[in-house]
Amino acid sequence: MEWVALLLLFFFLCVLLNLLLPQPPQSRWRRRLGRSTRRVTARLRRPAVPDPDPFDTLRLQTRLGHLAGEIRRVESARMYAKAHRLMALEAAYDDLLDEACRLAGVPADADRKRDEAKRWHEEQELASRGWSW
Repeated sequence: MEWVALLLLFFFLCVLLNLLLPQPPQSRWRRRLGRSTRRVTARLRRPAVPDPDPFDTLRLQTRLGHLAGEIRRVESARMYAKAHRLMALEAAYDDLLDEACRLAGVPADADRKRDEAKRWHEEQELASRGWSW
């Protein structure tokens, strides 16, 4: 058991010396191997997903608030073609909810039919992530 501890100590000291001592120039085949491994790892690595622009998020929240207000106004008013207007407003609201869920990182339920339950679920997911409108 003592030999394992000595072996680990030896490797630790070798790594420390490697870090402290100046490195000699690399040979041509080592540089070529390094470039090719960096290319392969770059292909295999997933591209970094940039953070969403906070102003895009703010614009989207403002649009959601505006459409929610319009839906409430149309529901409470007596007007011509009320059902048609409500369907159009709710479709626009659902599209904005989908975009907001994409920006917030909410997993998409593509197999679910668009209805009140899905809309409520998406609103709750966004609210739990700090969104308000």
